[in-house]
Amino acid sequence: MAEPDAANAAPHLVPLPRSVSMHPGELRIAGAVELRDTASAPDAAAALKRTLDALEIGVDAAASVRIHLQRFDDAALGDEGYRLVVGDHVQLVARTDAGLLHAVQTLRQLLPAQPQAELRLPRLEIVDAPAYRWRGLSLDVARSFLPVDYVERTIDRMARFKLNRLHLHLTDDQGWRIEIKRWPKLVEIGGASAVEGGRSGWYTQDELRHLVAYAQARGITIVPEIDVPGHVQAALASYNELACDDEDNLAPYSGLEVGFSVLCLDKPEVVYPFVQQVLEEVLAIFPSREIHMGGDEIKHPRYAEFVSRTAAMVAEQGRTAIFWEEGSVADTAPDVVFQFWNDGYDIAAAVEEGHPLILSPCSYFYIDHGNYAGQPQTYDWCRKEGVPLARLYAFDPTPFPTALGIEAALWTELVHTDAAADNRLWPRLAAAAEVAWTPTAQRRYADFVRRMGALRPHLDAMDIGYHPEPDLGWQSEGSAAE
Repeated sequence: MAEPDAANAAPHLVPLPRSVSMHPGELRIAGAVELRDTASAPDAAAALKRTLDALEIGVDAAASVRIHLQRFDDAALGDEGYRLVVGDHVQLVARTDAGLLHAVQTLRQLLPAQPQAELRLPRLEIVDAPAYRWRGLSLDVARSFLPVDYVERTIDRMARFKLNRLHLHLTDDQGWRIEIKRWPKLVEIGGASAVEGGRSGWYTQDELRHLVAYAQARGITIVPEIDVPGHVQAALASYNELACDDEDNLAPYSGLEVGFSVLCLDKPEVVYPFVQQVLEEVLAIFPSREIHMGGDEIKHPRYAEFVSRTAAMVAEQGRTAIFWEEGSVADTAPDVVFQFWNDGYDIAAAVEEGHPLILSPCSYFYIDHGNYAGQPQTYDWCRKEGVPLARLYAFDPTPFPTALGIEAALWTELVHTDAAADNRLWPRLAAAAEVAWTPTAQRRYADFVRRMGALRPHLDAMDIGYHPEPDLGWQSEGSAAE
C-alpha cells in the first residue's frame, strides 16, 4: 500500500486509487506508440485506441514507447482491479478485460485532455481495485425521455470514472419507454406522453440492444426497471383492462404527483400474464443478472403477494429481482435485492435476512435535488438544502454489511433537456464514483476537491455542461446554464 501521504502526492485521478507509488522522472510520448497483446482484451484495446485517436497518437510497431495490455491471473486484483506501471514503457495488467478497461481509464486521466505535440506521463505504479462491485447511476427516462445519443454520451462519461451500472427507469406514470411487441399500445399511447414540459418518446427493442452492447463494450451493465405494480398510469392509459373495473382515471398523465396508480391486483388473471409477457421481452433484450421490478410508493393489501410472485417470476428465468425498499415487506428469497432510497426507512430486518442492498438514500444521492440550496428547477422534498457535492461525498456505506454498492439517481420530473441533465449529473456523479470505488477510510473531501478540480479540462473535452461547482474553484470561469 501507499505511504500515508501518497494520496496527496498522487496525480489528479478520480476515483482515488488504492495505491499510488511515484517514481522520479517522466515518460514522453510523441507521434506514435506500439501496442502489444491487445487481442486478449478487446474492449480495453478498443478504449485505448479511442484514447490514442482523441490525442492524435498513432500506432506503429517501430515506435520507441510501448503500451502493453496484459491479462494475468493475480487473485489480489479481483475481477475489476488492475496494475498500471509507467516506466520506460506503459504496462497495464489485470485478470480481466474489465480490469484492463479501468486501467485504460486511469491512463486517460493521466494524459492531457487535448492533443499536444508531446505527451508526458509521470513515472509511477498504481495498484487498484474497487471497494464495491455496484457503482451506478439510476437514470429516469420515463418522466422526460432522453434520446439514444444522450444515453451513449452518459455511458462514455460514466466509464471515464469507472462506474459500471446504468439503471434505466423505463416506465412510470408519465411515460412507457420500452417497446413490448405483444402489447404495442404501451409505446403507441404510453410513449407519447411525458411530464409537463418534458420530452416524450420511446426506444425500440433494437435501440435498446444497441445501448446494451455499447455499454458492455465500456464495462457497463444496463439494468432495466419496469416499475410495477404502482407508477403505472401510462400502462393503464394504454390498456384500460389493467385497471380495476371501477377506475375512471384512465387518461395519459403529465403531472408531478405520485402514488395514485396501480395495476388491479384483484384481477390476477389479467395482471400476472401481463407482467410475465413484458418480463419475457425485457429479458430477451437485457442480459443483466439483476432485473429491477420497481415496487415503490404503493399501499395495497395484495402488494406483498405481488412482490413475492413477481420475484419468483424473475427467478424462474434465471435472474435476480431488485425492488425498491418497500418490497422488503414481502416473503422473498434471500438473494432478492432491495434498493434503499428513503433515509428513514427501517431496512434492518432485510439486512438481517441477508438481502443485498443498493444504497441510494435520497438525502445523499438524489441528484434531481439542487447542486445548492434553492437551485431553480430542482426538488428539495428529501433535503431542503439540496444535495451539494460535499454532502454526496460524505456518505459512508460501511454501516450496511450487505451493500452491493451505491447508485446516484436522476429523476426527470424537472429535468427536460440534455443540458439540464448534464448540470445535475456532473460533477456529482464523479463524487458518487469515488464513494463506490475508494474505501471510506482513504477518502478526504479536501483531497477530492484538489483532484476533481484539476480534471475540469477532461470534462470540457467530453463536452459536459456541468454545474460550475464553487468548491472546485469553477464558479468564476463560466459553465453551462443553471
